[in-house]
Amino acid sequence: MYIPIIYYHSIAPAKNPEWIKKYLTLELNAFEMQMKYLHNHHYQTIFLDEYFDLLNNGTGNKKKYICITFDDGFLDNWIYAYPVLKKYKFKGTIFVSPEFVDRKATIRKTLNDYWAGKASMEEIKKWGYLSWDEMAEMESSGLIDIQSHTMSHAEIFVSEKIVDFHHPGSQYLYPIGNLFPERKPYYIGDRDFEKLLPYGSPFFEFTSSVIAKKVWINPDFNEAVVQKLKNTDWHSGYDFQSLYKKIEPLYNEYIARGDLILKRETEQEYNERLTYELSDSKEIIEKKLNKTVKYLCWPNHDYNDYTHKIAKELGYKATVIVLKGSQRRPPDRFDRISIASLRQDNFSSLLKAKLKLGGYHLTFPFNYFYTFLKKDHKDYPNKL
Repeated sequence: MYIPIIYYHSIAPAKNPEWIKKYLTLELNAFEMQMKYLHNHHYQTIFLDEYFDLLNNGTGNKKKYICITFDDGFLDNWIYAYPVLKKYKFKGTIFVSPEFVDRKATIRKTLNDYWAGKASMEEIKKWGYLSWDEMAEMESSGLIDIQSHTMSHAEIFVSEKIVDFHHPGSQYLYPIGNLFPERKPYYIGDRDFEKLLPYGSPFFEFTSSVIAKKVWINPDFNEAVVQKLKNTDWHSGYDFQSLYKKIEPLYNEYIARGDLILKRETEQEYNERLTYELSDSKEIIEKKLNKTVKYLCWPNHDYNDYTHKIAKELGYKATVIVLKGSQRRPPDRFDRISIASLRQDNFSSLLKAKLKLGGYHLTFPFNYFYTFLKKDHKDYPNKL
């Protein structure tokens, strides 16, 4: 028996053109088409606890089980995705990071209000992150399970290598969010968020905060770079190489003096931060929602054997990952597949869902297309 775990991020009627991560949004019509497809093909949705039990104590039941999951805790999961799940009586799991939870809002209107004629689509159109009240409301329905996505979902600088300069349209969330964590839950609609760092600020090699030790960059260097690039016309086109050449002599001076990195995180500091990411997120969600948190989804699917080991020691039953190639999945690491399409049209999105689910179940003819698309896929998916 094969049980797919599928995942989404944002669900909305249309992508937000002003959001730097708009690629995470699957359009609402496409999402509903996929849910209708699952319903018409008699899929039974289950929570991760049920999945864990089937994985470890499976009885060979031939029902078509599936787990539906959402990453990051976007507000649109409440406004749009949750009403659609309720419509089909489907269960879903949402992985949230407490640092991104909206601490100001209570309960906002949803697609249910629109269907009931109590609000227009324009009135329910909002961008941001879930509040604790909204999560509690969804949990009380018995259809939504809130689990951990680490505390900060941050990415950190890990070396002295410059990979970008802050400019209009740069991936600025983490460099700015790390400096102003209180602004993170509201950054999507915050026009001033991008301006919290001056254009020209150097961005260094980065990775997920849970898998590497961070470095602290000399702020004097950052300020000097901004000054050297202050006359740049940031709206006439961005060319990293030409900007880098302008500051390269300054960069080489700091490197030669050993002044670029002020400090490197020690092993003890890293472990304390890792505990914060894994343990504090678990405890806060448990306290806020009066429940037990048992599952952790790694942001960007970045993890290693050590972080998984620490998560287990801190009380998680399993962690959620995406396997690469022919990796075998241990019973305490849940593999997932994405069936959201980057294409705009609903047909492409539904076709991708059919292709991936058909391939996952090794159903003819989808298994042949799936084999072709997923190179080095032997031993995938793993059998329950």
